[in-house]
Amino acid sequence: MNAKQKADQYVIPSIGFRASRRQWLKSLIACGACGTLGVFGHSNAARAVMPGPVDDGSSSSLLESYRIRSVLELTGEVRLKAQGSVTTRKDGKQLVARTAKVTSTSTLDYDEQYRLGVGDTETAGAQYYHEATSEITVDQHTTKTALREPCREIAKLGTARGLVTAAPANPLFAAERDLVEGSLTTMYLDQLLTDQEVSIADKWTVDDAMACRLLNLDAIHQGKLTVCLVDMDKEKAQLEVKGELTASVRDVATELTIDGKAVMDRQAGYISWLAIQIDETREIGEAEPGFKIQAQLRVLRAPIESMTSNRGLTEVLSDVQSVEAASLLQFQSDLGFYRFLADRRWSTYRDNGEEATLRFVVKNRLVAQCNVNNLVDMETGTQLSLEGYQADIQRLMVNAGGEILEASEKLTSTMHRMLRIVATGSVEGVPIRWVHYHLSNDQGRRLAMAFTFDEESLEVFGDQDMQIVDSLELLAWPSKLDRKALEESAVVAEPKKSASTGTTSTTKK
Repeated sequence: MNAKQKADQYVIPSIGFRASRRQWLKSLIACGACGTLGVFGHSNAARAVMPGPVDDGSSSSLLESYRIRSVLELTGEVRLKAQGSVTTRKDGKQLVARTAKVTSTSTLDYDEQYRLGVGDTETAGAQYYHEATSEITVDQHTTKTALREPCREIAKLGTARGLVTAAPANPLFAAERDLVEGSLTTMYLDQLLTDQEVSIADKWTVDDAMACRLLNLDAIHQGKLTVCLVDMDKEKAQLEVKGELTASVRDVATELTIDGKAVMDRQAGYISWLAIQIDETREIGEAEPGFKIQAQLRVLRAPIESMTSNRGLTEVLSDVQSVEAASLLQFQSDLGFYRFLADRRWSTYRDNGEEATLRFVVKNRLVAQCNVNNLVDMETGTQLSLEGYQADIQRLMVNAGGEILEASEKLTSTMHRMLRIVATGSVEGVPIRWVHYHLSNDQGRRLAMAFTFDEESLEVFGDQDMQIVDSLELLAWPSKLDRKALEESAVVAEPKKSASTGTTSTTKK
């Protein structure tokens, strides 16, 4: 048997069980009908062992494979950042301009094969999605997201900064990434178990690092995640999971109260069922609003022999070019008719088709801003000269007290003509750098981009602008730029799935 065949096989040695699709569906129906755990007989002690995996041919990793279905339902409120000059109170906390009610439901159904290495960089996973959908309503505005067909196969890449989620066949949109990452990383679900011998009513503490990986946290600053053995028989053990945590997510402070139950299959040593309630209050960040929500998460899990796609972890990982490439997200303006690939730390702040603003946030600090403007089309075959563009920017720099450092032109990898002007100056005594771009194609489409950041952020910013500009594609207009047409396309009466983004947006009246 070669390494790939070994990687694609899964057997639980302790009982030699191979779960068929029919067996999985039967267990799914049974769990759904019960709703609660049954009462098991008592014994003096139970040893909660980790699942029995199989070797994939690697000396440092063991493979495990499961079919998983999870449903997340939440209610609460979104907290929006204050507008105006004063944004903090005397105690330093963020002022809130207003709040908006939020409700959301997401459903994930997928195969998962993974290995947990000794270190983060040795950990990796592959998922194949049968279903991945969400519907979120904020202040009566509903957005639906569905994972696109080319993105059904997902790779999870372990790095020193945590797991990177990517679709090897097609870059993910930010909404798709958030959907498949969810509120819990099931690769780490069995880390709730202990390898110590425990009796009923015994409790143990989950390692902070593992709790962070499980709950997608950066760090836990205060509190612990604990598990208690409540009941058991020869086949199953009933557990309680609780915790009150002060933590951080993407360097934003958050507080979580966790209260849940789980079922462990004692024969195979894995968690087969989990239901938890998470009450979370997160501060407002530079890239995202804050919120106060109550979420209910239900997870069903069963071992499988192999992935439905017939592609195991080794084969999926072989399609990933590099962690850097896998880290890129796809950004697309459905109103402005352009798209590009960018670091996942970029986010779209606003986009009305004619103008858009993007922000680059690192460790909850605004490092750079990018302003995008769709320009009036030129005649086919007509191009703006570098000299003419430089003269336009020079006039802007005179008003800002700046100067031009360099000017250049080239063809991008998407075969668009690019004019680039780098300028420097100061605003209120702070040294600022501007990088201006003019992009055009042979059909007369034109677009301008301006990146702004302070000189101290030059190293952190790196070549973020070139990544965006070199991958940018100007898409053909359905008609000439028209504000009325843009507004009509932004508001639709009935949900209509977008083939390009897999998302829909409706406004209730």
